[in-house]
Amino acid sequence: MILTCIALTVSFLANAQTTEKLTGTLLNASNEEPVPFANAVLYQLPDSIFIAGTNTDSDGNFHLPFSGNSPLFLKFSYMGFENVILTLEDSGELDLGKVYIRESEMVLETLVVAGEKVKGSTEGGKAVFLINKQHVAASNTGMDILNQIPGVFVDFNQSIRISGKNKIIIFVDGAERDHRYVQQLRAEQIDKIELVMNPSAMFAGEADAVIHILLAEKETGFSGMVYAELPISRNEVYSFPTASLSIYTPKLHAYTSYNGAFSFFDVTQSYERKIFGEGEILTDQQTRQRSLSHTLHQGLEYAFAPSTLLHGYLAASWFSETHNGNITLQKNEMEPWIAQRQEKDWNRSVTTALYLQHEFNKEKDKGITVDWTHSRLMGENRLTLLHEEESFVNATRPEQKVSNLKVDFRTRLTSAIRLMTGFQIQQQHFGNGHENSFDFKSSVQALYSTIRWKKNAWDMEAGLRTEQIHIQTANQDKKRNHLYVLPNVRMGYVWNERHSARFFFRSAMVYPLFHQLNDFEATLDPYTISFGNQDLQPYIYYQANLEHTWNTGNLMLMNSLFFEKRSNVINSLNSMNTSGLMEVTFDNLGDLYQIGLQSSGSLRLSKSISLNHMIRIFHSSGVGNEIENFPSRDRLAMETGFSGIMAIKKDITITLRFRYLSPVYDIQSNLFSGPLYFVAGEKKLGDQWKVGLTSALPFSRKFTYYGLDTKGDEFYQRAIGQINMSRIPLWFTVNYSFQKGKKVKKENRNVSSGLHINKRGF
Repeated sequence: MILTCIALTVSFLANAQTTEKLTGTLLNASNEEPVPFANAVLYQLPDSIFIAGTNTDSDGNFHLPFSGNSPLFLKFSYMGFENVILTLEDSGELDLGKVYIRESEMVLETLVVAGEKVKGSTEGGKAVFLINKQHVAASNTGMDILNQIPGVFVDFNQSIRISGKNKIIIFVDGAERDHRYVQQLRAEQIDKIELVMNPSAMFAGEADAVIHILLAEKETGFSGMVYAELPISRNEVYSFPTASLSIYTPKLHAYTSYNGAFSFFDVTQSYERKIFGEGEILTDQQTRQRSLSHTLHQGLEYAFAPSTLLHGYLAASWFSETHNGNITLQKNEMEPWIAQRQEKDWNRSVTTALYLQHEFNKEKDKGITVDWTHSRLMGENRLTLLHEEESFVNATRPEQKVSNLKVDFRTRLTSAIRLMTGFQIQQQHFGNGHENSFDFKSSVQALYSTIRWKKNAWDMEAGLRTEQIHIQTANQDKKRNHLYVLPNVRMGYVWNERHSARFFFRSAMVYPLFHQLNDFEATLDPYTISFGNQDLQPYIYYQANLEHTWNTGNLMLMNSLFFEKRSNVINSLNSMNTSGLMEVTFDNLGDLYQIGLQSSGSLRLSKSISLNHMIRIFHSSGVGNEIENFPSRDRLAMETGFSGIMAIKKDITITLRFRYLSPVYDIQSNLFSGPLYFVAGEKKLGDQWKVGLTSALPFSRKFTYYGLDTKGDEFYQRAIGQINMSRIPLWFTVNYSFQKGKKVKKENRNVSSGLHINKRGF
């Protein structure tokens, strides 16, 4: 009985042993870089009984349950590395710190590795998507790759929209670039894409979302691409050709590239305006849209040392967009007013940039990045409406200069706490060479800091951004000064490898655009004039998200509950003046609210089929301020996007993209657009050639790219813009890519978070 009691007591104590967490970080012994997705397995001695297993995350971190009631050993394994075995003798909670694994050396005549990267994951405040061979097979350029990311959609004009947001900042290997730079990237160059849906205090307030594109390892040698899109029908021309050449050495990377954008469409623009007590006005405008763009990129990247990198960049662009045709206007029973629309437009811009990254101490993650950009835009825009009795001429010469200096510093204070801080100085000058009355200058000084605490399953970040802006226009002698303090918070918790949750709160300032401030008066037709408003005030933007992520490897699903408020938002204002003309301008109209649910994710059904989706269902409401006094309006709205890839035999890949936005209230107006979808097929010919066919909106014949229902005290107006399409519009694509050389170690890049590339002018 005594022996039995002793045995039961020992068994009870053994079973009551508390299970703790075994943690650490797996690093490459040769360069101290994290080793992601390696196997970590815990065994019990002496019989090597399996206890628990996991994979390291993208930062090399691992978490395993641990109990010290018997001798254990931990085994790490990863393809291309030697196995590491650690014997564990201590009990209780263990933090192994840094564990080093060495690359294995072997000589093989032939080695074939078959497999796919993990589709995606969430890390801190970002979602990370790894680009695999299926993405590359379905893509030619960087913009094609973006279309395969959940929630990202590229429209007819190559404008990017992410989960309902259209003010997107793009970074490539840490330095800010625009969509034209992404267009000239080869699909094979891109290693992974990071999406920041709730930018922290490190990012400028105008950013609704951030895309960070990280390129694959460089080679010593050279690589390049020639890509062309050839329209089969003359009714619609939609082509974005590109050519690039890169030369690599272990320390130097030089590149040059060209990308063009050509889109010719037959466009119909019309409105029906009902003026209460005075009848109605109908317009029908039939034009041919001609959009042309040429951009040259030059870049030089040099690594002075393993810890210092300098990147210089120059881009020159020429672009034009015209809508020439006829306009017919009918007011009540009067004779129709018919005029010829003639438009001349040319613009040129030059952007220069320098990006410096220096690491003081890699172990403490202590480093600095300096990002400087200067952009200049000049243009000549002239719109003439020719009528047999009267003509209207609108002419502008936009001039724009933007300079930015951004300095970011980061360091790890402890093993769990990381500090990031910096400052930004931005100078802007906009003018109209035709009308000297418009001259707009602004300067922004910003200070910001973010502190991040990460330990075990918890990950928290708090940031504060202080912005001071000075604005001065030609008609206002005194400068307008604004000071804003903008807090940001993020909290995350990881239950296990499959489930995690995050909470975001963000506040940001949105400043008026210079074309909204330009009070130059333009005549759109005999009954409509348009001008800007120099009295516009910046408005504040609040955003809160509660998000859950479920990741099984083949499925990544992100579901969130979101709330957004734009206080005293800047929107288009339509009103009738005393002369009976419609005035279209801008003003701070009131508050906009959105609250709803969003789901986005990626599903890999098999090795040959993968699907991406995004759907937002939300309640949209607008409340006018005391000055405009618009009635409160609300409605239920939906935005959805879908993309899919299917690989079939003989190296053929089929892709599909779809997007739709239901009507949404916007204080005075109701905005809507039609569904947009693309279908493409690609055939790979050998290792270097690829040919394909692309179609947009087959069988639809028309695409509604914008629609507005606008109400005022004295009128109601419905305006629609449509692109006329062939029954089955087709574009033939051909891609030739080449590369020669071998891989070298890739330098780590840190996103500079907030510099602004010059955008188009008036």
